[in-house]
Amino acid sequence: MIESDLVPKTRIVGNLFIATEAERTEPIAGRIIEVAEDESRSETLRDQRAGFIAYVPPGSLARGRALVTLGGATIVDDEIVPGNTTACAACHAPDLLGVGDVPPIAGRSPSYLARQLFDIQSGMRRGPAAELMKPVVARLTADDITAISAYVGSKFPPDPADVEAARPLRGVR
Repeated sequence: MIESDLVPKTRIVGNLFIATEAERTEPIAGRIIEVAEDESRSETLRDQRAGFIAYVPPGSLARGRALVTLGGATIVDDEIVPGNTTACAACHAPDLLGVGDVPPIAGRSPSYLARQLFDIQSGMRRGPAAELMKPVVARLTADDITAISAYVGSKFPPDPADVEAARPLRGVR
């Protein structure tokens, strides 16, 4: 995950964005841009271990952390001011690796995560899990979704303290 104002110019090959130059010259403009580290391993060989680089707007990781861990809540004049959402850890566990039927989200592709959140918010994604997520995503802005996706995508492997905090939720001592 790289926070940057500028990204490399890209072209679409198959289903991937491929950098057409090494220099970062194009404004990111609030987007998430994921490019294959090695085009032939990713596109030609379909190597599942081939890596990707995700570029996100500056400040996304810190902002995403506040939304994911606290729902965006803040303290003003010793009063808790609720945020735009519910903390992801409330359902996905502190390590974001899910509990029971709640899926793991840590380390997933940030563009995949953003697409899922937008689809749930717009009603394109349906089903029992999507219904549970609707109130969680209802008030999120596009910038919120970008920040959440960037932070969650950066969380694998999860922090050891978060894994420890999730143990009781999984019935592990």
